Amino acid sequence: MKLLNVSVLIALLKKMTTFKYGEIMDDIREDSLLIGDYKVYQNKNAYCFTSDSVRLSKFVNCKNSGKILELCAGCGIISLHKFAENEQKGDSGRGSFVLVELQQILYELLKKNIEANNLQDVFYAINDDLKNIFNYIEKASMDVVICNPPYEKDCSGFKKQNESEMIARAEITTNFDEIAKVAGLALKFGGQFYFLCKSERLFEIANTLSKYDLKIKTVQFVTGGKRWRLCLVKAVKGAKEGVEFSVYKEC
Repeated sequence: MKLLNVSVLIALLKKMTTFKYGEIMDDIREDSLLIGDYKVYQNKNAYCFTSDSVRLSKFVNCKNSGKILELCAGCGIISLHKFAENEQKGDSGRGSFVLVELQQILYELLKKNIEANNLQDVFYAINDDLKNIFNYIEKASMDVVICNPPYEKDCSGFKKQNESEMIARAEITTNFDEIAKVAGLALKFGGQFYFLCKSERLFEIANTLSKYDLKIKTVQFVTGGKRWRLCLVKAVKGAKEGVEFSVYKEC
């Protein structure tokens, strides 16, 4: 796996973590989730979510009363959308959604989105490296883990993008092996891990998951032109072999 030069990475991280709160909030915009009064704030100078985040939210099957962990959470769009969608369907549960985000600029947006939607009693934001997650939660305690991980093994295709986008899209500060390890340790037996990946990496990722007692059970291919460019994947801890394949269809 090709990573950034260590000195370059340190410089990037220092730049990302020295933003003042006012600077972070200078260039935000408010978007509607198109579900009730729910809203989400984004910053044009940081990584902004795409339709893939909403696709992943719709793919996830969880209850609002459950214990959900989202890794690489960004501004919180996936869990926020899932919670709002469930509520719209009559789910009145108030469990716990634990959202972990390393980048300070995105963490501040995550906190703002939780407060703006009055979800402080349900959503908990953590600003830390994934390696430290078990300082905050117990192992084998989660019903569901969600992650929209960095897709690329290096940042060679993102030279013109800002640092926040590079970190979100490429395996710079974490990689899928680390994410799968955290998911495997965090989930209860039978717990579900939902994520996106590039179609070309599916078999590599299946091998990685098996190291942590996670088996792929469902794959939905997302079409992009004539290509099935991405996969929505559900893996289950302790599951038997057997995979169901389908193609994602917009509602």
